[in-house]
Amino acid sequence: MSTETILQEAQKRAQAAGKRHAGDLTPEEAHAVLRDHPKAILIDVRSHPELDFSGFVEGCCHVPWQLYPGMTPNPDFDAELRGKAQPDDLLLLLCRTGGRSLAAAEHLAGLGYSHCYNVLGWFRGQTRRPWPARQGRRLEGQRPALEEQV
Repeated sequence: MSTETILQEAQKRAQAAGKRHAGDLTPEEAHAVLRDHPKAILIDVRSHPELDFSGFVEGCCHVPWQLYPGMTPNPDFDAELRGKAQPDDLLLLLCRTGGRSLAAAEHLAGLGYSHCYNVLGWFRGQTRRPWPARQGRRLEGQRPALEEQV
């Protein structure tokens, strides 16, 4: 399936759900878009401890939507994102379950980011992923200190 077709299907999903962001991609579709669209940017919106604990996708940008502990909104989210992407860039947002990345995608759509896609599903350090990832300490058999657990 072409990147254009994948993005059109993603747009239909978001529109059917009444969302204003560009679309919702499955992890497999996101991988295909990243592979075939050299300017697409994958943004991981999870907190820093989550990256350490669960792992992360190699080569992606990290801009936390919420801050640990307490998962409070990141007051610097907009500025941090502007340092990594422009409103006309093709952005794919990822988090653990898809909830925070959806909230971030909706927020960015309101700021004029017109090509902002949410990656559906989750990132929990699973061993089967469509993209290269680094394992976190959870998968390496290390238990983090209590204050690092998310």
